[in-house]
Amino acid sequence: MASSINTGNIDGAYPVAGQDNSSQGFRDNFTNIKTNFGYAKSELEDLQTKAVLKAGLTGVALDNDMGGNLLYNVEISQLAMSKYAAGVLAGSVSLDYANGYYQTLTTSASITLAFTNFPASGKHAEMAVAVTVASVAHTVTLPAACTVGVNTVPGILSNVITFPAAGQYLLKFTTDDNGTTIAVEYAQAPGIAGAIKFGTIAAAIGSAGDTKGMVSIDADYIYICSADYDGSTAVWKRVAVATW
Repeated sequence: MASSINTGNIDGAYPVAGQDNSSQGFRDNFTNIKTNFGYAKSELEDLQTKAVLKAGLTGVALDNDMGGNLLYNVEISQLAMSKYAAGVLAGSVSLDYANGYYQTLTTSASITLAFTNFPASGKHAEMAVAVTVASVAHTVTLPAACTVGVNTVPGILSNVITFPAAGQYLLKFTTDDNGTTIAVEYAQAPGIAGAIKFGTIAAAIGSAGDTKGMVSIDADYIYICSADYDGSTAVWKRVAVATW
């Protein structure tokens, strides 16, 4: 915006030395100077409210909340995402998008996830959740809104994930409709590629949580799950491992 400050209405040659000067000239100059100070005050306060700053102004905490406004044609270097440690949790767990992109938690029992404060529809939002599973007895239930990508998550049945081993698992969630529809990506897990576990499959029908594409290995066989577990169908196939 153009500044409202007008230096042209201040007579810098007034008063004239060595002669009587009209008091009106003094009053005009003082009035114009006062008016310009008022403009300067308003414009500085506007900048203090709206500017993006490297550090907080004197006596004011730094707050660069952009209020959802658009930044464009931007080059970014050395970008770091905020990390929020949600703690050791059990039961219903609500993760707030406002706490940052990368959030961590550790299970002390099975948990049921929910999400809050996703942006309005039409804006793409992502959240990465690092879940440290303390025991294979701990399951993670995803929200009903997680309907995209769930079939690619090993060990999931009816949105409940059963984990093959204790350790840290990274799940990524995305939405562009305020959380009405959420996509999930199984991004990282203990073991190889997050989908291979180490252990013997005791029966061809498998167990709850087995999903198509899962792989397991023991000393004698490689096991491949060819379909989702349904309680009756033989979904696991195996091939013997030989030395050479």
